[in-house]
Amino acid sequence: MTTIFSYYGISFFQIEAQGKKILIDPCITSNRLCPVKVEDITEADIILVTHGAPDHMGNAIEIQKRSNAILISDPAVITHAISSGVKEERTIKLLWGDLIEVEGIQVLGVECRHISFFQSEGRYLSGMPLSFILYPEEGTGIYNIGDSALFSDMKLIGELYKPNIALVPIGGKPELTGGWAHMRPREAALSVKWTAPEIVIPVHYDPATDESSQFKNEVSKLSSDARVVALQPGETFSFTPHK
Repeated sequence: MTTIFSYYGISFFQIEAQGKKILIDPCITSNRLCPVKVEDITEADIILVTHGAPDHMGNAIEIQKRSNAILISDPAVITHAISSGVKEERTIKLLWGDLIEVEGIQVLGVECRHISFFQSEGRYLSGMPLSFILYPEEGTGIYNIGDSALFSDMKLIGELYKPNIALVPIGGKPELTGGWAHMRPREAALSVKWTAPEIVIPVHYDPATDESSQFKNEVSKLSSDARVVALQPGETFSFTPHK
């Protein structure tokens, strides 16, 4: 079976598999790279939010209310979502190590070296930032790193879960994402070497810069087996696992 990845800038993806639509970090209104509008997103089955930052939590709550999707994130983001009118029964709080199955899609929370910190109803909430490993269908494992900095246990994640696709943050300046990059191209390439995916899609960078080219060069030095697929916002990529 084929999994279709649609990239919409920063870290926003729509993934289609088994007839289901999965949104990851759906930031639209404050994402100058995004070619779609919030009102264009009328259907979703699962919404994944890595952490409570404007460029990742983005429009997740608004889209959840429109689509009635299951919203999955750390406890702080889910607490904020419920207080913002999302029905609790349409949410799941995920921690590192939790493996769940939703709509036939397996979702695993793994360690992320970052912070989930944001304002909610006049106070600040801080929670557990997440990376996700998704198994949308047999033979396909997707490692969505989120905003993690490099850390050596990425080797363990690669060894244990063997993702064949990785969505890897490679850069970005504050004017694009609201924060500095936490993995630059060379560090991002090292994460690819450690996790050994077949396909790598760079995210969280400005296509107008040379960060994508830097990343490809670094990957070729460290991990010659990985194929880098750099998508422009609005482009798609289809993956069919080997038999």
